[in-house]
Amino acid sequence: MSEDIILDQFQLANCIATGSFSQIWEVIDQETNERYAMKLLLEEAFREAEHKATLKREFKIASTFDHPNIIQVHSHRQTKKFAYYTMEFFGGPNLKQIIRGDLLVIHTRLRKLIECVVMALGSIHDKGWLHRDIKPDNIMLSKASDVRLIDFSLSSKAPSKVAKMFSGKSKLIQGTRTYIAPELIRKKLPSAQSDFYSLGITIFECLTGRPPFLGTSPNDLLIKHIQEIPPPPSAFNTNVTPEMDKLVLSLMAKKPEKRPQNAGEILATLRSMKIFVEDPQVYHDAMKAKEKEAAAVVEEASIDSRADALRSERINSGLEVEQRKPKSTPARPQQTPAPAAEPAPAQGHQPQQPPHGYPQQPAMPQQPAMPPQGWPYGQPVAGQQPMVGYPTQQPVVPPGYPQPPAGQIPAQQQPSASLGASNVPAPPEKGKQEKKTVPPPVVSKQIGEEINLDDLPLMDELPDIS
Repeated sequence: MSEDIILDQFQLANCIATGSFSQIWEVIDQETNERYAMKLLLEEAFREAEHKATLKREFKIASTFDHPNIIQVHSHRQTKKFAYYTMEFFGGPNLKQIIRGDLLVIHTRLRKLIECVVMALGSIHDKGWLHRDIKPDNIMLSKASDVRLIDFSLSSKAPSKVAKMFSGKSKLIQGTRTYIAPELIRKKLPSAQSDFYSLGITIFECLTGRPPFLGTSPNDLLIKHIQEIPPPPSAFNTNVTPEMDKLVLSLMAKKPEKRPQNAGEILATLRSMKIFVEDPQVYHDAMKAKEKEAAAVVEEASIDSRADALRSERINSGLEVEQRKPKSTPARPQQTPAPAAEPAPAQGHQPQQPPHGYPQQPAMPQQPAMPPQGWPYGQPVAGQQPMVGYPTQQPVVPPGYPQPPAGQIPAQQQPSASLGASNVPAPPEKGKQEKKTVPPPVVSKQIGEEINLDDLPLMDELPDIS
């Protein structure tokens, strides 16, 4: 933003964006006083012939397209000091900036946005080209809902069917990790379906505010593109309809043949379905109301907590006397009076006989008296001989109690049935160790071919995730 910087007849008015190798400037043509956008190589990139050739190639590719949803380029110039090309000045921000700021702006215009991008892709594919870098950063949206597709630095000619049959793997992977198609990670040739895969992830991000795959490392993210099933957008935005879920997931299919075959198929599906369950503005207002209610509850709890802390501090410092609530005495349960115990019959008292005509109660058998306390274990009662077949160390059964058969071990000496020989585990043989059963390893279910980590790109082969 300086009046002193002038390249040819263009005055550099405002730097719009800065990339790894170039900057986008808003410039003013001093001859016509019209505004343009300029893509200008940075000084470090200008020293490399490869970057200058890439800039010139991008201008030539973009100049072949004439579509209202594709950015229009005007002129290219390269001198000994600088290299740039000019294009139409589009005042709106890109989708990435809007997603980070206000997602509702995209939701209210999403149908038209998707239609414009799909039609632009259809025009590119019809001319035999592939964009190869569809992402929110390369789609611009104005306040009037005008859409422009930009940045053709990675674009290439679509390979023919014969080339697909006889060609091997690509030498280099090009694309942005967050949006790249699985077949490109496997170094296979790109196709129109590769652009549709990137479009599906872009639409997913517009619906939910985040991409479907997030990795802990660059290679982890690439592996997820190959083998992980993407979640439906409704998992993060409940206002998305099942029909929209189905369309987005079809665009993100792992195999290219399972994605839509052309742009017309996507447009036909989109125009016959609803994107959202209810109006995005109504849904947004309802969610905001719920957030305010939850925030009010948290704020009230915070105020009560601060008041309790202040009261405790005043009590500890002696400025306030703690008010204790009287303890309430629990009511005692009513006790039911116990029935009066029958008086024990006196010593030598005979039980009362029932009246004449009532049946007589059977006489209770007389139980022999228990041996006196302190009776020595294993010693016979005075005047009684030990029983035949039992050792003297076993307790002698007093007279009057049933005698066990000769040779039988008393019950208290018999081993428990649960500890029989069949239930006691045999000790392990010497020299042999008990084998432990190791569960088989869990094999994750993968989609497609086996992943060869040697085929994954190095850090410098793909741009960083933006």
